[in-house]
Amino acid sequence: MLRIVTDSTADIPLEQAREVGVRIVPLKVFFGDECYRDWVELTPEQFYEKLKSSPVMPRTSQPSPEDFLDTYRQFHPGDEIISIHISRQLSGTLQSAELAQKMLPEREIQCFDSLQASVGLRLQVLEAARAAKEGCSKEEVLRLLKHYRDHSRVYFVVDTLEYLHKNGRIGKAKTLLGGLLKVKPLLCLEQGVIGPVEQARGWKKAVQRLIELMEADLSGAKAIKALVAHAVVPEEAEKIKAEIQERLQPREITTASIGAVIGSHVGPGVVGVVAAPAFEP
Repeated sequence: MLRIVTDSTADIPLEQAREVGVRIVPLKVFFGDECYRDWVELTPEQFYEKLKSSPVMPRTSQPSPEDFLDTYRQFHPGDEIISIHISRQLSGTLQSAELAQKMLPEREIQCFDSLQASVGLRLQVLEAARAAKEGCSKEEVLRLLKHYRDHSRVYFVVDTLEYLHKNGRIGKAKTLLGGLLKVKPLLCLEQGVIGPVEQARGWKKAVQRLIELMEADLSGAKAIKALVAHAVVPEEAEKIKAEIQERLQPREITTASIGAVIGSHVGPGVVGVVAAPAFEP
């Protein structure tokens, strides 16, 4: 049997993960000395409430190789495993998974760098889980994953660059730092690195530009799959979802909450979209 493993930065609620047959290895979030397992002991709602009142910035920690070993060993020895994770350039999570893989040479484990995080990773994981349930082989699922890795477009608007900057995940977007005031940065995630796209004066214009860019990138695609993510701004996410539905007419589009680990780096008030041409075997 083919099994799918990911980490909690895919921002898939545990109940949904159980329904689709995905095992999640959680990262950890620290507020001072208090430690919480992402999505297990700290839901997005709890995290953002805590963020409001905490005197310290949260910090995050990747799973250990032992965490992955515990998960991999829960499967039958004859099972094949594809372990899909957050971009290597954003976290050491994939490295922990690879170390665990080397400790189990007798198992068929394939680690996969999604070059994504949050909804970009979520899209890959859910599509892989769907294909595995339909009986696709490991090779077929890896082709699907490479398709979504190579063809997904990810844009997001942050309310402030403070969190990305303080947590060292700002990447090429550091060029946008300084004197932003009412200007909202529009960012992308390309080849596993956060980069600047442009600046818009005000939230509404930034979101409108995000949708325009997505529409231009995917013009001509016959069938599109899309996900909209948000950090405690569900109304904004629903508005974006409705406009994307109207303008891109995706085959499938859903919304999702951004969890504690990703939220520690981007802060509250973020909206993001991932979209890609649907994989055709």
